Amino acid sequence: MSLPPSTSRTWADVDLSALRHNIRALRRRANGSQMMAVVKADAYGHGASEVARAAVEAGAESLAVVTVEEGAELRESGAGTPILVFTDLHPEKLPLARSLDLAVTAHSVRSARLIAGVPGLRAHLKVNTGMNRWGIEPEEVGAARRILGEKLVGVYTHFASADSDGIATEAQVRVFNEVLAAHPFGGALVHAANSAATLWQPAARYDLVRPGVALYGLHPAGGDPAAEDLRPVMSLKSYVAGVRRLAPGDGVSYGLTFRASGEVFAATVPVGYAEGYRRTLSGRSEALIGGVRRRLLGRVTMDASVFECDPDTEVGDEVVLFGSQGEEAVSAEEVAGLAGTINYEITTGVNPRRVERRFI
Repeated sequence: MSLPPSTSRTWADVDLSALRHNIRALRRRANGSQMMAVVKADAYGHGASEVARAAVEAGAESLAVVTVEEGAELRESGAGTPILVFTDLHPEKLPLARSLDLAVTAHSVRSARLIAGVPGLRAHLKVNTGMNRWGIEPEEVGAARRILGEKLVGVYTHFASADSDGIATEAQVRVFNEVLAAHPFGGALVHAANSAATLWQPAARYDLVRPGVALYGLHPAGGDPAAEDLRPVMSLKSYVAGVRRLAPGDGVSYGLTFRASGEVFAATVPVGYAEGYRRTLSGRSEALIGGVRRRLLGRVTMDASVFECDPDTEVGDEVVLFGSQGEEAVSAEEVAGLAGTINYEITTGVNPRRVERRFI
């Protein structure tokens, strides 16, 4: 019998040794470029403070977040490394960013002017090369560069489809290279490569790479992480809270969408969509119990799911929703495919209010 840790019904094991392995693997692919570890969204659900600490220990020179509050959390946990805030900030947030020693991003001539008005604030200039979401247009780069002056410490772009469209990515690289050739950026760091480009686009590595999802052992295109020498960092686990025997014709869960065709033993597991185990998995996914894949019976509910099990399954037995157990594994990519989403959303969707992180 394996009881859950402390008082948690469901928990996530976060393997920091796997994270360190992934950073080393990505650094080898980066071929000498610096690494900015992307730890936004609570490190894609893995726990930002702990992940950031391990990433820097493994060789990451800097970190990236999306909000000032995310940067503040890292500073409060003791992170002293450079931190970049990706998104365009409300003007009222800029002095706070300066007080926390965060670099911010200028996405327009207007934001460059606002940044220039805050003494001591450093900035990276983001160039829109085709994603058309954030970033300054290439023809306005010169004006923004002059406004920022010595505050400018980096220039970057972001790829729309480095995980799926090499031709479109090459076109963005050409636009970015034209901007770099047209404007003197001095010693500013030049960067563009996300996880996919770090792995597959050597021309996009520049001074620095910015891997995100690959740090966590998740494949940027939803394939097999092992093919890129990446090790999954998170495992989502729960336990058997009850076992019952179903007779032929017995239904399970809301709507009784599953009915037993013969005798079935069923394990009630305290994980549901409130924990981040998606309702769209209903009747489709499998979990690991006793090192064996077990089908999900009926609908995922807010607080519980029911899986088929053996007659000798006991209350307290470990259940792995994604991760490995014995020789078997269920990947986040598999769960994402069944849920109709991407692996990013599977880990970031694990609710920290309901699911304890255990760092191993």
